[in-house]
Amino acid sequence: MSKAVKRVVKNSFLQTFGSLGVTALNFLLSIGYAKFLGPEYYGALVTAQAQVLVWTILVDLGLSHSLIGTLTSAESQRDEISRQGFRTRDLLFRVLFIRLGGALVGAAIIFLMAKSRSPIGSARFWQDIAFTPFLFGFVLQQTAISLAMYRHRQAFSVMAYVFGVGLSVVAALFLAAKGASVGWMLFAQASGGFITGAMIFGYFFALNLIRRLGGNSRRVERTRGGAWGREAWRALARDAWPYAITSAAFVLWQRLDQLAASHLISIEAGGQYGLAVRLVGAPLLVASSVCFALFPDLQRIGLGAPERVKVMLGMVLKLIWRYGILMAAFILLLLSAIIVPLVPKFLPAIKLLPFFVPGIWAFWMQSFFISALFGLREYRRVVLAHLYSIAAYAALLPILTLSFGLLGVVWSFNVFCFAMVFFTARAAKAGGILPAKFLPWHPYTEAERKLISTAFSGHRGKVGA
Repeated sequence: MSKAVKRVVKNSFLQTFGSLGVTALNFLLSIGYAKFLGPEYYGALVTAQAQVLVWTILVDLGLSHSLIGTLTSAESQRDEISRQGFRTRDLLFRVLFIRLGGALVGAAIIFLMAKSRSPIGSARFWQDIAFTPFLFGFVLQQTAISLAMYRHRQAFSVMAYVFGVGLSVVAALFLAAKGASVGWMLFAQASGGFITGAMIFGYFFALNLIRRLGGNSRRVERTRGGAWGREAWRALARDAWPYAITSAAFVLWQRLDQLAASHLISIEAGGQYGLAVRLVGAPLLVASSVCFALFPDLQRIGLGAPERVKVMLGMVLKLIWRYGILMAAFILLLLSAIIVPLVPKFLPAIKLLPFFVPGIWAFWMQSFFISALFGLREYRRVVLAHLYSIAAYAALLPILTLSFGLLGVVWSFNVFCFAMVFFTARAAKAGGILPAKFLPWHPYTEAERKLISTAFSGHRGKVGA
């Protein structure tokens, strides 16, 4: 267990480091946009972004987790047949094919919606479609990062991700400083995924080429009678459907609030909310990235020793309960102190930040509930939790927005996060992942104390035995 836990901690630190780097870059981008554009133009930019990003539900489809889950499931049966049956290369081609199809459908919908609002060739039409290439860059980026996660190349994956985002941010800010149109800024920002994906796939291609030139290739060719041709799609679909539903729920939660602020209140209000929610995105991105980094190891541990996942989850939830809300408040307070003198026109956005603190705290807790549920393949329960939560959010969002303005949008944000905590906690207890009487304010158990010692010291003992 010690080796597995230390790998989990290492991967978490790597992913956290990368998330902090990307968060810092996005922070600079948001501040730069706010300084150069002002609330109204910034609102137009983030609204155009949201109208494209919502269609990532057709691209993600849960295939990153499905790819990792399929490969880790095959690790316990690594004979010759399973090697040829679960070749990473074949799975990658299938994932890319599906995602490219989704990106094409999304691009067609974006084009038709933009055409219905403005004549083709107009400035508004260009603004509405300029961010569309992001969908195709997202295809390459997410598939490449999944491969790197599975093969324990998090360090290179993080570097490529930060580098890709960094170049796109530099290009977008350069255009903003030069007074370029919103459309060109969006087009430049859409390039990051292509850069990241090209770097990671190029890295693995180079490794494969070096291995082949050295005569060390272990590739097993598929034979005519091999089972893979019949099993490939089923292998992906078996794990993909729950992730497709849950990722779609998160995409809708992340984008509908921006669209509600812009379309139900005003574009300028959308600009204020857009900056606020991007600042809030910093702690959210860290939690999501850490959970994604944990996922391959939780899948392996969950297959071999599910009781250890319970110990991990209990420990993390108690840590977040004790320190999470203070950390969230400190992060937003620090961001506020930096932002106010830089972009005084966005003071209404800064005033919204304290109202996000409870939602951030709840988001951190539900992130680890979800990781544990997926690690033990409690698919039905975790899907139902997402569906109940997004239904409550979608029902309340327009009501609260029209009744209370931007504060109503923030409260809708928090409703989703707390609904997720409630429903995922119930799912975890129903699935036996947590004791029925588990409460996060209870003292640490002996097994949880040993896990903390194993993760953060040189202790080599056995956890959860």
